[in-house]
Amino acid sequence: MTQLLLFQESGLAFIQQVRRKFEDALEQLRHLDSRPSIHIEFYPFVGINHTIRSRNGCLFVRLSDLFEHAPLDVIEALAVILLFKLYRRRIPRSAQQKYHSFVNSIDMRQKSQTNRRERGRKLHSSPRGIHFDLRLLFSSLNRQYFGGKLREVKLGWSLKKSHRILGHFDPSHHSISISRVFDDPDVPEAVVSYVLYHEMLHATSVDSANFDCRGQHSREFKAREKEFGAFKFANDWIRKNL
Repeated sequence: MTQLLLFQESGLAFIQQVRRKFEDALEQLRHLDSRPSIHIEFYPFVGINHTIRSRNGCLFVRLSDLFEHAPLDVIEALAVILLFKLYRRRIPRSAQQKYHSFVNSIDMRQKSQTNRRERGRKLHSSPRGIHFDLRLLFSSLNRQYFGGKLREVKLGWSLKKSHRILGHFDPSHHSISISRVFDDPDVPEAVVSYVLYHEMLHATSVDSANFDCRGQHSREFKAREKEFGAFKFANDWIRKNL
């Protein structure tokens, strides 16, 4: 019981420290009509997510529970990022660098991927669409560009037609989802294959332990992407039609 009380007290003390960091960051914002009260809580998001809302003169902040033991200078950087974004101010580069350095550390990436595996679930439909079967395209691309050595990936069409996210490789579930906007008779098969090929490249270059969702399109990646036979045609089609 004593250990539990000490743990709870340490948690409350940390939340108070976090609140002070947000209050300090708020002081950096000039020309505000008022100084709202700030409510902080840690929340078990699937990934590394944070939210901030302004309601009735109060700020409600939800931080990823992966940040419950984050260094205070990282919390300070995060506070600046969230508050400056909320009030539409230019975010200082130093805060962005501090935050991203922490998030992209090996330890945090591993924790994030573990959370995504345990808490998340991939929401996509069958790989067999109305007009295209992703499994058949995958097998063909695997033979042609990867020597048939790319291990099995879970495939599926997105539940909604997205014009913004055309495809996505999720290392936590080792899955690829393709926007349903491409499952259309007016879309050339080469375009669908190109989008799928792009995500397959991600599957070959990263693994679930050290996947970095930022800076993943390296020079080498872009060079391999251009090896796709209909690279120019597919990119031109996407630019003109989406």
